[in-house]
Amino acid sequence: MRVRIWQMAAAVMALTAAITSCQSGGPRLAARHVIIISLDTTRADFFGCYGNKWIQTPRLDRLARQSILLSNYMTVVPTTLPSHATLFTGTYPHTHGTPSNGFVVNADNVMLTEILKEAGFHTAGFLGSFALDSRFEFDQGFDHYDEKFDRLFGTHGYEQDERSAESVTNAAIAYLDQLGTPRNLFLFVHYFDPHTPYQPPPPYDRLYDRTGGAGLTPIGQVRQMCGASGGREFPEATRWAQRYAGEVSYMDEHVGRLLDDLEHRGILDDALLIVASDHGENHWEHADYFDHGSAVYETTLRGVGMIRLPKGRHGGTRLDAPVASIDILPTILRFLGLPSPARVEGEALDLDAPAAPRGDRALLAEATEPWIPPGESRWANARKMRSARAGRYKLVQSPISEREALYDVAADPLEQTDLLPAATAELTATAAALRSQLAAWGAAANPLPSHFDASLRDDTMRRLKAMGYLGGDDAGPTTRGAASGPEAP
Repeated sequence: MRVRIWQMAAAVMALTAAITSCQSGGPRLAARHVIIISLDTTRADFFGCYGNKWIQTPRLDRLARQSILLSNYMTVVPTTLPSHATLFTGTYPHTHGTPSNGFVVNADNVMLTEILKEAGFHTAGFLGSFALDSRFEFDQGFDHYDEKFDRLFGTHGYEQDERSAESVTNAAIAYLDQLGTPRNLFLFVHYFDPHTPYQPPPPYDRLYDRTGGAGLTPIGQVRQMCGASGGREFPEATRWAQRYAGEVSYMDEHVGRLLDDLEHRGILDDALLIVASDHGENHWEHADYFDHGSAVYETTLRGVGMIRLPKGRHGGTRLDAPVASIDILPTILRFLGLPSPARVEGEALDLDAPAAPRGDRALLAEATEPWIPPGESRWANARKMRSARAGRYKLVQSPISEREALYDVAADPLEQTDLLPAATAELTATAAALRSQLAAWGAAANPLPSHFDASLRDDTMRRLKAMGYLGGDDAGPTTRGAASGPEAP
């Protein structure tokens, strides 16, 4: 087996830590524990700590006051599996090689879990969704990987596709009851609730829509109505957004239960805790209506991001510079004093004197849908929508339609006004610079090999389809919306 440089470095560090542990009762890390709480399909603007005035999220708002809040946190890919692969490798999808859900994460990726395990951490993960099932090999480095899905889901009643926030929290607490508190713990907890079909349980089903969904226009019909709205809100769409909000508030309660348990065990104040959305969810703003994956607008890229240091140090700090999901792994490793793998493309935040990475860099993102045969390209997502953001400006490209748009996301966060038709010389230069960076980024694609899960292909496609990820009967893993192609900017 090939020995990686990072493994050699980690082995030396683990040996040093073991010696230190024998001498002083434990490794001298900046945090004994590392916790990542992943909020699937979760928009930042549905939380009080991000300025929302009507949705109840008291537990995560409280956590934000104890944390460094990343006010401009973004994912680099708006689909669950590749987004989490980015979070755990610090690399873009066209480096780690996982283009979309249903594909297998290459074993040559250096995962955060593997690094922490080598450093002596007990590693445990608790999933809310089949999208991260072990068949896709995201479980690399985990000592315990809980994927006991129990919720019936989809029109055909397919089983084991997801589970509720309550069930995820219960599983994590039960495991810690059995395990006790190890000297060093890495805990990954994944919540999936704000995903279609937006079915919050009582009393959250009536928290924002007092009818509890009675007489609700079907989501498919509302998606068609969104096209005629021109990006504007309308009553039928508002009701679906209220159900989404109910899911967010429900999830908030059970994340809070987990935090209470970790605090009671003495784990929380000895931990570096990361809360991050894997991506957001478009509603009526763009043609990815009540969905995600085929567009790269702020509605699906911007998410919740907060970092709680041990004992809540620097709590209440706000970092306004853009921070991306590729930055999380190097930030964790820098804080712990562990080496980063050579392929890492993110930049570490300084958590001791909180500061974001340099503000002039471009943050890049790519869509994963619809399924487009890669043709001569070596990267499956090469022809899908993509974006580059530097500071307040963001360039969005649709290679298939050969169209692009420039947005001022500070003044126009929902990206409704394209600045290119009346661009000043300065904006024209800004667009040219972002265009050049996108081109260079695309040309640098060097993905590790991946493949759609062929060994259990029919079962994989059936279960992803039941979750709303796949549609159509094409030979390839066609994603929902593939018939109409990606939205042009």
